[in-house]
Amino acid sequence: MKLSELAQSLGLEHRGADLPLASVAPVEEAGLDQLSFVTAKKWLAQVEPIGAVVVPSDLADEPELADKPLLISRCPPLDAARAARLLGQAHLTFSGIHPTAVVAESAQIGAGVVIGAGAVIGAEVVVGDQTEIHAGTVIYDRCEIGSRCILKANSVIGGEGFGYEFMEGRLEPITHFGTVLIEDDVHVGSGTTIDRARFGETRIGAGTRIDNQVQIAHNVQIGRCCIIVSQVGIAGSCIIGDGAVLAGQAGLVPHTTVGAGARVGASTGVATDVPAGATWTGWWGQSHRESMMQLSAMRKLPAFMKTVRDFMKQKKE
Repeated sequence: MKLSELAQSLGLEHRGADLPLASVAPVEEAGLDQLSFVTAKKWLAQVEPIGAVVVPSDLADEPELADKPLLISRCPPLDAARAARLLGQAHLTFSGIHPTAVVAESAQIGAGVVIGAGAVIGAEVVVGDQTEIHAGTVIYDRCEIGSRCILKANSVIGGEGFGYEFMEGRLEPITHFGTVLIEDDVHVGSGTTIDRARFGETRIGAGTRIDNQVQIAHNVQIGRCCIIVSQVGIAGSCIIGDGAVLAGQAGLVPHTTVGAGARVGASTGVATDVPAGATWTGWWGQSHRESMMQLSAMRKLPAFMKTVRDFMKQKKE
């Protein structure tokens, strides 16, 4: 397919030669018959052997690209992926309901739903149109999944929450009577678990993206278009506001709130509410500015201690 045809299909501006392209490749690997993309100036030094490049408008006039065939894009990574589809590159495809899937008779399955091998859909589950449920996924009774969702392999939706009370020398389990509601256009990563509520519902807002191996406990409320990265642990009854970001291995104690648009850094522990729009980092969560000030002070500590020792030695003399 020629570059001009890709530009027309993708609705992008085309500059330079109209060369034929075979595929899309990473910028460090692409050749003269391939398309790649860049998003920052630091990658421009690597575009010389590439056939054509998808770039944002703020890079299109850089001297390194003066003679390079270009597509001008608002989001180069996304348009490069769309170009790869148009060029016929192989990618994961899913269709139909696999014969080894187990679907309860009382489940309501929407139009165009895909259910992979070994998946289990429980009683009275509702699944919206065009949703993909990949191999090995389990959706327990009475959970509701919206339209156009993707539940990747071995995710578990609606399992019993982690609830016990210590009574007379033993831990007594607490039955969870609630459910899970996942709204439209949510993606759930492989191995992620979303527990049912004790009463009421655990809710995942529309458009949210959840990475692999995330634990979301009972009665958690997650807003719209949140990003929750791998190995995050969210304890029971936490509230995550719209557009919040939780980076990898962040952890929240029960009943904490992360405000809308807030960002929690990787491996940060959150024990108190995070204000809307704030950025918190550090082993025990606080504002990013405070974390950086403390880190800077710690790095200066050896030199400071040497100064103190020298001073004390002079005093003794």
